[in-house]
Amino acid sequence: MDEKKLPELIDENQYPDFWEQIKSFQEFAKDVGQGAASGNGFLASKELQEKRIEICNECPDYNKDQKRCYKCGCFMEHKIKFANVKCPASKW
Repeated sequence: MDEKKLPELIDENQYPDFWEQIKSFQEFAKDVGQGAASGNGFLASKELQEKRIEICNECPDYNKDQKRCYKCGCFMEHKIKFANVKCPASKW
């Protein structure tokens, strides 16, 4: 692949390796399950979702083009929708 032809695919930041992303997903699934089982609700309110994505958009660890977090590798447009999950940088 010619780097000069596809500069949008070159990213100086890197996502965690595969196994770290699997670990992040496991934690995400556990948090979602615990929230649902405890009766604290499953989905975050629209207001909370909007606040979370605003915080992500200001974060240097967020790739706005791919909508992914460099810390955990998650697709944040989906992660923000669940009530009982956390930002990997503890920003929300």
